[in-house]
Amino acid sequence: MIKLRIGTGAVMLFLLLGGLAGGRPARAQERLPELIKRVLPAVVTVVGFNTRGKVIRLGSGVFIDPAGHLITNLHVVTGVARAEVKLPKGQVFPLTTMVAADEKADLVKLMVNLPRGNDHYLTVSGARPEVGEHVVVLGSPLGLEQTASDGMVSAIRTIRNRGEFLQISAPISPGSSGGPVVNMQGQVIGIAAFQVKGQQINFAVPGYRVLALRDGPPRPLPGLGAAGKSLPPRPGVKVPRPHLQVP
Repeated sequence: MIKLRIGTGAVMLFLLLGGLAGGRPARAQERLPELIKRVLPAVVTVVGFNTRGKVIRLGSGVFIDPAGHLITNLHVVTGVARAEVKLPKGQVFPLTTMVAADEKADLVKLMVNLPRGNDHYLTVSGARPEVGEHVVVLGSPLGLEQTASDGMVSAIRTIRNRGEFLQISAPISPGSSGGPVVNMQGQVIGIAAFQVKGQQINFAVPGYRVLALRDGPPRPLPGLGAAGKSLPPRPGVKVPRPHLQVP
């Protein structure tokens, strides 16, 4: 009887552990689509134009509060004659005003005048993520809006004269700049910034550097030309698409 009870217990324990181990990936996989669906409405495309109306900058951004404050990379809006932000549903608003910037971190906080307020925004976490932590990057790589890619925090690096950055394995491309890197709770832990050319080594500005931005008096975007005066919202903007070659 004792042997039988021990054997049955061992079988039950094996089945229980096996079930838990087998269930984790499925639950995580089910949770990831839900997470992406929840956070994507706060992610936008940022487009910069020259004086002739040609697109010269393409990036991503994320709303971080109901007031309409938007975070992106400073290089996305530097030197443009006009800049616009395109929301997930296609609405387009002019970008003319910045309230904070950090050149070393390549960050800028912009103000978007949304007539009906902003219901879609993400919380920024100042916690230092752990190496190996699962993350998702959202944005418009190569102009492909509302793209999500996942990976992990590969390392935390200090770059000379620029400070600390997160090295991430989640793929990014030109156009991803300024897009949020979120954890599995949907918090922004970083902002996609740059990659090593020819390598799948990508970097993001940590969330605590976003929180360190100090708002000042509203001022024009750096290098914004006369064409950047406040404009009424437009129903759409033509975002350049990559040339896709079908084999």
